[in-house]
Amino acid sequence: MLTERDNIKFESIFNEERTHRFWWKRVWNKDKPLASVIMINPCMADNILMDTTTYLVVNNVANLEDYGGVIIVNLFSKLTSKLNFKWNGVEDYNLPENDNYIMKAAEESDIVVLAWGKGAANNHSIEERAVDVINLLDAYKSKMRVIYDGEKVGVHPLTPSVRNGWQLLKLSEVPAVEEKAKEAKAEEAGTEEVSEAESNNESANEHIEVVTEEPPEEANEESTEEITEEPAND
Repeated sequence: MLTERDNIKFESIFNEERTHRFWWKRVWNKDKPLASVIMINPCMADNILMDTTTYLVVNNVANLEDYGGVIIVNLFSKLTSKLNFKWNGVEDYNLPENDNYIMKAAEESDIVVLAWGKGAANNHSIEERAVDVINLLDAYKSKMRVIYDGEKVGVHPLTPSVRNGWQLLKLSEVPAVEEKAKEAKAEEAGTEEVSEAESNNESANEHIEVVTEEPPEEANEESTEEITEEPAND
C-alpha cells in the first residue's frame, strides 16, 4: 500500500471588504520555480473554493512539470462573475494596489502567462488595461508567455482545446507563429478556390457536351444559339 502526503500552501489576498482579490497562490513543490498567470478578473476562488478557470489553471501548470506552484493575478481586481463597463467605470473594477501585486507576481515567477484570451480584442476597456499591464511589466518581457493550441495564439484557459494541456509560446515568438497561421489559411483558401474553379470548369464542360449533341435538322438554328451561350459559373 502506498500513502502519499503533501504539504500544499495556499495564500489569497483581498481588500478589507473582501470585494477585490489581488493575489491567489498555491504551492505544491517549494523546490521548483513558480509560474504566474494573468487573467481578466477574479470570480470566487479563495483558499478552499476554486472556480472552473482556477482549477484548470492549477492542473495545467502542474502538468507542465517544470513548476512547483502558481500565482494568479488579474487585470482587474473586482470579484465578479461579469464585467459591465456600460454601467461601471474601470475604477469600479480595479483598485490601484492591484498593480503592486501584478509586479510582485512577475518578480517571484519564472514565467508570466498572459491568459486573458480574446477579451482584450473584444472590449476597449480590457484592451487598454492589458496594454497598461504589459507596459508595467516591461522589465519582465522575457518571462512572458501565451497559451497556444496549435492553431490559435493567446487563448483563454477555458478554451476547450487547451483545457487538458497547454503549449506555451514566448511573447517574442507570437508574430512569427501568427504569420505562419495566416500563410496556411491563405494557402488553404487558394486551394479551395482552385478546387471550386476546377469544379465549375467540369460543370461547364458537362453542359457543353450535353448541348453539343447533333441536333435534328429542323432544330439546327435553335440549338446553335443554345451552344454559344456562356455557361453560368456558380
